[in-house]
Amino acid sequence: MKFSIDPAIFEKFPTVEIGVVSITGMDNRGHNAQILSLLRDEESRQRDLLTGVELGSLPEIAAWREIYRAFGSNKDYRSSVESLLRRARAGTKPLPQINNLVDLYNYLSLRFHIPAGAEDRDKLAGDVALTFADGTEKGVCIGSEAEEICYQGEVIYRDAVGFICRRWNYREADRTKIEEVTTSAVLVMERVPAVPEALFVEALTLGSTLITSHLKGRCAIHRLTADQPSCILK
Repeated sequence: MKFSIDPAIFEKFPTVEIGVVSITGMDNRGHNAQILSLLRDEESRQRDLLTGVELGSLPEIAAWREIYRAFGSNKDYRSSVESLLRRARAGTKPLPQINNLVDLYNYLSLRFHIPAGAEDRDKLAGDVALTFADGTEKGVCIGSEAEEICYQGEVIYRDAVGFICRRWNYREADRTKIEEVTTSAVLVMERVPAVPEALFVEALTLGSTLITSHLKGRCAIHRLTADQPSCILK
């Protein structure tokens, strides 16, 4: 499977970096108490750090807001990391426990202030690309039953069937979502310059280590940039 970034994306957003972790042989069944503990502790830490803080004052969040404006997505839509941080800051109720891999990448997203998401490789059709939508891509988002059509110029992840994530990292498709039975996955983390490169490497490495130790998965890390816009996932 080829995972690629459309050159047009890097022409408009040259400093963005995409981290891709290919996961195989994973056991995602049950609920791992250690992963859940990491998530809950990080929620608490972020609530303490962010109480009274306007999220837009954080450079990493401001950068994603600017990216969303640049591809025509209005302020009603927020990057996945901003949405997570908002919920953690509010502290009204804990993030839902979905499954081990989702809980793990939510923890990473909170801790490192980077968007993170994953797709079930066995549900993907053909190659995956981050690209600008042509306005024909269709799908159903997680938490919805209605089919949606991407607007032309929207940044999406897509495969041969349709979108797998809308508005860059806003909401993933139900069709390729991670479930307890998932054994192979593609985990994606996204970096803007406000996030130091060393911190991004730490996030990718820690994610792979936790997947290996807690979920018994085998991981391969790829970093995609304007100079290296694609990789082959084996």
